[in-house]
Amino acid sequence: MTRSDDPGPDGPWDERTLLLTMLRYVQETAVFKVQGLDEDKARHAPIETSPLTTPAALLNHLRWVERSWVNADLFGGEDDGPWTEEDPDAELRQGLELPLDEVIRLYEEEAARTRAVFETVDLDMVMQGKQSRDIPLTARWILLHLIEETARHNGHLDLLREMADGSVGD
Repeated sequence: MTRSDDPGPDGPWDERTLLLTMLRYVQETAVFKVQGLDEDKARHAPIETSPLTTPAALLNHLRWVERSWVNADLFGGEDDGPWTEEDPDAELRQGLELPLDEVIRLYEEEAARTRAVFETVDLDMVMQGKQSRDIPLTARWILLHLIEETARHNGHLDLLREMADGSVGD
């Protein structure tokens, strides 16, 4: 995945184009933050109280979050994420076990699938999965949530990368 330096529109864009551009930008930024780390630094947890907070674990978490929101929540399919009641953080642990290049590849594949879904789905579609809120959530809400969650974790990745090797920037 090549990261765009400027996510801004060149002209008037419709809502879908703008949202998908922002989604791609935050996805590419997440990959950018972990690329080039060696395996040890990708798995190093510098915050003593958060032993699963590592670049590799967070990128793997983002992969499974996207998959769950699209497959299970939006379309009402099975949630095939690795988490269980006994191990609700399994996707983070999985990110510590997989080689970093595989974590990146799997995330990029899921990110591409997510964008493909939102290129065509009706943004007003009410999610088909289990409703856990008082109001029905739409595809638009899920897309905005994925942008927000990825951007929030990019802040974590930014700090982890700086702590790992001094690299800074978006």
